[in-house]
Amino acid sequence: MRLRRRVPSMLHMTQPNGQGGLVARRSSIRTPSGTKAVAVADGLRLPLAALRRRAEPRSVVGDVVLDDLRVGEVLVVDGQVSLNLEAEARGSEVVVAGTVRANWVGTCRRCLEEVGGEVDLTIREVMADGSVGDGDAYALGVDEADVEPVIRDAVLLALPLSPLCGEECDGPDPERFPTGLFGDGGSSVAEERDPRWAVLDVLRESDFPADGS
Repeated sequence: MRLRRRVPSMLHMTQPNGQGGLVARRSSIRTPSGTKAVAVADGLRLPLAALRRRAEPRSVVGDVVLDDLRVGEVLVVDGQVSLNLEAEARGSEVVVAGTVRANWVGTCRRCLEEVGGEVDLTIREVMADGSVGDGDAYALGVDEADVEPVIRDAVLLALPLSPLCGEECDGPDPERFPTGLFGDGGSSVAEERDPRWAVLDVLRESDFPADGS
């Protein structure tokens, strides 16, 4: 089953004139003269007509921010993903290949302290229209190839379900996370017993006299 966007105003994809690649740039950086800036979401949607006219792959390079990149308590820092991908039309299909990187943060399953790491993936995915019948392929739109689901799935599937800060981790700090049930006062289970059970004790004693008669 396929896993299925905050688009920050300060992050754009730019396409330099005469080049086929999409390059992410911060709006605080002046883009070269003659470049065309488009929204991030649009930068991840590649026109099929343009892809099929090209003899070489089209680059998708830069940083994007995607919402909901989270599995349990583990999430991608600021939703930011770094891309170095190429998309190439091959007949009725589009092949997306390259690297995807993201930093994640979560909680160590033993000591409950914060732990972090990096997702560094090499991917190769096929996109096809419904007529191809490949159940493993991502769906192509009528006029465009949206590579966001490819990126999202790759990152989510790579996030750790139960991260560990290290194999030598000894577990939680007992001073911060005490594990004793009743403290050091010597309380017993009998002393902590729910008093409502006393009624049943009386009934048992009446049904089974001490002399056994």
